[in-house]
Amino acid sequence: MNEVIQALEKIRKEFKGKVGENTGIVIGEDWLRKSKTKIKKCIISARLTRKAVATAAKEDVQLIITIFPPIFTQGSHRKISKEHLDLLKILLKKNISVYSLGEEWLIIENGGFDYLLNLLDFQYTSPLVIEYQNQHKKNEKKTGRLGERKKKISYSELLELLKQHISNDLRYLGYNQAKVQKIAFFYEIKNELMEIVNKLNLDAILVGETTYEGLLTAQLQKIPIVILEKRNLENTVLAYIRRRLMEEVAVELPELITLKQDQIGTS
Repeated sequence: MNEVIQALEKIRKEFKGKVGENTGIVIGEDWLRKSKTKIKKCIISARLTRKAVATAAKEDVQLIITIFPPIFTQGSHRKISKEHLDLLKILLKKNISVYSLGEEWLIIENGGFDYLLNLLDFQYTSPLVIEYQNQHKKNEKKTGRLGERKKKISYSELLELLKQHISNDLRYLGYNQAKVQKIAFFYEIKNELMEIVNKLNLDAILVGETTYEGLLTAQLQKIPIVILEKRNLENTVLAYIRRRLMEEVAVELPELITLKQDQIGTS
């Protein structure tokens, strides 16, 4: 098997829980596993976007690496839209393979969120699993990552670190002089979950996205929360995927092209 794929399999399989659908090699499995042709160029992108596919076709890229697996079908009838069909045609015509780490990679040990916590100098990390009932009274689990620092910093210092390492585009609630030592990262939080999070005695919550009701709950319960936007979280962890590949691929590392997204979607 190609050394790049072996490295990606190692990174992905560090996740010990249930792996989501369509992770691993999504397109081009026979070529990647059997061909002796070396991968000379890779694109690292959070999602399989039109920009990623167009760039891959133009630059003679053999492999696109994504965090989120591509979803080619839509609706209950599982029909492929013309837009997605056009992307598939280009991928197949140009022999471009696709490998997805899966959304779960964000919350594994040494995964995407741990990388973000380390950037912010939160040395101790662990999984944070919360069980709750959704609005339909069904039991659900939400997993994030908990981070703790050796020394406390002020909330305003935390905001400065976030602006430095992730994005200037922050929305937040909280008191600037409040002390912060224990925080949690979540990809998204809905209102039902926000009510439970308040009981965890966290100094701050960092989230990619929340609902209006979730934000209102945070305000009423005086939960310090920073909304970073999913796009910013995804773009930031791409550098970590690049670094892990450079660590794991000992010989003939391919050229790695990182593509950040301007907005969430297939654009």
